[in-house]
Amino acid sequence: MTDASPSGSPAPYERAAFVLAALALLAVLVLHLVPALLAGFLSWALLQSMARRLRGERVSRGVARALAAGLLGLVAAGLATLVIALLWAFVRGRIGDVPAVLEKMGETLARLKDTLEGAGVTLPLPAKGGSTEAVAGWLHENAGALRHAGTVGARGLLHALLGSVAGVLVFFHAPLESPGPLASALTERVRRFAASFRSVAKAQIEISAVNTALTSLFVFAILPASGIRLPLPGTLVAITFLCGLIPVAGNLVSNTVIVLVSLGISPWAAVGSLAFLVLIHKLEYVLNAKIVGGRIGAAAWETLLAILVFEAAFGIPGVVLAPVVYAWVKAELVSRRLV
Repeated sequence: MTDASPSGSPAPYERAAFVLAALALLAVLVLHLVPALLAGFLSWALLQSMARRLRGERVSRGVARALAAGLLGLVAAGLATLVIALLWAFVRGRIGDVPAVLEKMGETLARLKDTLEGAGVTLPLPAKGGSTEAVAGWLHENAGALRHAGTVGARGLLHALLGSVAGVLVFFHAPLESPGPLASALTERVRRFAASFRSVAKAQIEISAVNTALTSLFVFAILPASGIRLPLPGTLVAITFLCGLIPVAGNLVSNTVIVLVSLGISPWAAVGSLAFLVLIHKLEYVLNAKIVGGRIGAAAWETLLAILVFEAAFGIPGVVLAPVVYAWVKAELVSRRLV
């Protein structure tokens, strides 16, 4: 089966496949189903990779698939248990001094509010006083916004769980023996999208690992050598890695947390942290050009432009999905020798 008509233009079923794939991606963005899509592709890709590694001369395809699903389930359960245990330990104060960190952040925000109000700027920051009372008052004043954020977060988590289940079901689904031309064309679109997802995901993990290593050097070596010790440095490094998995926006979140904690130590610590983290953030563009661009054949400015357009149109979900979509579109164009 060919992808184009004798005249060189795409066959009707090819055009239909492109339109359906584009509409599906648009629906995912408009309906806020990006967590479901990413979780589904992640679980499917992990199962495919594990099954390939487990399959051998004495292990059939069905057994390899079952073993891969079992192993992935054990890993997911183990990670969930570990996260719950760590959260419980943090809440109980058995790991790190979380109350002291909250106290410092509360004092820092209170001083920042006083400074800004002295300059005629009003922001919804906690008032001066004990951290517990300040946080309680702030929570009461912003209860509506927090309730909305909690609802959105819970919905996103539910979508991600359902997407993971869908990815597992697709993994065990037997392909059709003789699919029609439209089904084959749609399968090829999904295959290329999955390849783009794997490339971008691997590149983003590498970028996050490099950023985390540099942040660890700063938090555990450079700051202590200058006589500055941040509270809970291990937690800050973990936040850096997890946020770094989100292109562009993730670094901004982790950098904000580190600078705010540094500001609770001293203004000079905040300035030093900001300067170092801005340097790391600029380094990310070089890493994107070398790692992401090398994997998908795109320059850094191309990926950045796609991120800006998707952010303007769809917000944070667009930022997350933009590199994958751009890599997929470029792969389709390259396959047709259009670029």
